[in-house]
Amino acid sequence: MSVVELDVLIDRLLPQILADRDLGDGRVFTQLHLNNLWALSCLHVGECFDEKILAERVINHLPPRVLIAREVGA
Repeated sequence: MSVVELDVLIDRLLPQILADRDLGDGRVFTQLHLNNLWALSCLHVGECFDEKILAERVINHLPPRVLIAREVGA
């Protein structure tokens, strides 16, 4: 999967992940958000890829009002 394709996928799925109240209030992006985003991404493309790649890319797509939990960057 190219970086551009991954960016498009993140842009499409991220609002859904942040809006899921089972994952939190949407103001802090946590490891749980990342895990769910990764799982949905793998389902959409039909193959799994390294979650670290997603973690590196998702930071650029988060709205300015959303904080990043410390454990996501680790």
